[in-house]
Amino acid sequence: MRRAPIACAAALLLIVTIPACAPPPPAEAAATIAGPDVQGGDWFKQTGCTACHSISAYNVLNITAIAPDLSTAVEDVPSRFGVSLDEFLQAPTGTMAMVLSTRIPLTPEQRALAATRLKEVYRSHQEMTGAIRPIASH
Repeated sequence: MRRAPIACAAALLLIVTIPACAPPPPAEAAATIAGPDVQGGDWFKQTGCTACHSISAYNVLNITAIAPDLSTAVEDVPSRFGVSLDEFLQAPTGTMAMVLSTRIPLTPEQRALAATRLKEVYRSHQEMTGAIRPIASH
């Protein structure tokens, strides 16, 4: 009968993570978007990205790990979606299309800032791993 504690733990984890991924009311979501003066992991936390993503290069870890680590989004986005990070953020597809239209509604300027922040964290990731590669700009 060891399955009962495991099932209870799994159910509790599901209950705890579902509210974190529920979209906030639109006015509240707009108020949480970080400005251009916010730096590093704080920018990602304030925008709400860390509700689903980790940013290991900034030591921001999400224990639910339901989305890819944003430290490598510069490489990950082109391999997954076939477009540059900048292009993807301006016209996202899949789950991110929904997230960026309801949960984290960003203006085109904020999406450009998001690309800048993701490139900054990628450079930090490269420095940490010693893997310096040029950032592709399409």
